[in-house]
Amino acid sequence: MIGNILKTCQFYGYAVIQILIEPRQFFKELPKNETTAKSLGFCVICSLFYTTASLLTGTYPSPVRMGGVFFLNSVGMVFVPAGLSYMIMVMIQKEKFRFPLLFSVCAFSSGITLLLSWMSMFLWLTEPWKWWLIYTGLKNTCKIPWKLALMILTLTMIIECFFLYSLYLAFYK
Repeated sequence: MIGNILKTCQFYGYAVIQILIEPRQFFKELPKNETTAKSLGFCVICSLFYTTASLLTGTYPSPVRMGGVFFLNSVGMVFVPAGLSYMIMVMIQKEKFRFPLLFSVCAFSSGITLLLSWMSMFLWLTEPWKWWLIYTGLKNTCKIPWKLALMILTLTMIIECFFLYSLYLAFYK
C-alpha cells in the first residue's frame, strides 16, 4: 500500500518536472506511461492545489461553494478541449483514434498550468502555454503532423470560445 502511494507520488513529481523542463520528451514517453487513472489523478491533484490557492488568496462570501466551483471548473475544463479535439480529429482524419491518449495530453497540459493560473493575471500566460503544450502533445504523443495538429488546435480553440460565449449569453444576458 505505502509502496503504491510512493510510486504514485514519484510519478506525479516526475511528470511536473518533466513537463516544466522538457515537455517534448515527456509527451514522447507518454504513450508508454499513459493510463486514464494517472492522467485524471494528476489533473485532480493540480486542481486541488489550484482550488486551495485560489481560496486562500481571495475573499469569498461562501468559500465552500466557491471551492466546489473552482474545483469542478478546473477538472471539467479538461474534458472540453479533449472532447472537442477528439471530435475534430475523427471528422478530419476519418480513422479510429484512442480518446484516453488525447485525454492524457489535455489533462497533463491543463494540470501543469493550473499550478500557476491561480495568481491574478497569470491567465494571460498560462492559457497560451496550455495550448502550446496540447499542440506539443498532439505532435509527439499522437504522432500527428504539425499542420494537422495546428488545424485541430485552432478549430478546438475557436469552437471552445463560441461555446463559452454561448454559455455567457445563456446565463448572464
